[in-house]
Amino acid sequence: MNASAISEWVRDARERTLDLVADLDDSQIMGPQLDTINPLLWEMGHVAWFTEKWVLRGALGRGSIIQNADALWDSIAIAHDARWHLPLPTRKQTVRYVEDVRDEVMNVLQGDVSDDLLYRTQYCVFHEDMHTE
Repeated sequence: MNASAISEWVRDARERTLDLVADLDDSQIMGPQLDTINPLLWEMGHVAWFTEKWVLRGALGRGSIIQNADALWDSIAIAHDARWHLPLPTRKQTVRYVEDVRDEVMNVLQGDVSDDLLYRTQYCVFHEDMHTE
């Protein structure tokens, strides 16, 4: 897999994520607290955080775009029921974070990329696709 193809996958996955919530109002984007789902606002931030963690931070050693991102979207550290009660950024701020991570990953893929970077990025696309399913 080459960087151009992976970049298109990143764009496609992120577009699908944003399209799925585009017509929801603020109450719908949080949804009811159920054992089988996460709040959609949290899901949006989580998929961006996952990509930031594994690609931008993990492969490239960069800092987080949002200072407290781990405390908001780390699904290993944050209990499921707590996700409705976190001080999540607003919808507008979350969308901005989602777009900023996407844009930065796509910029990185324009340069000289390692197999590790391609692997991590593909992994993150699969993770995002799993969440949108």
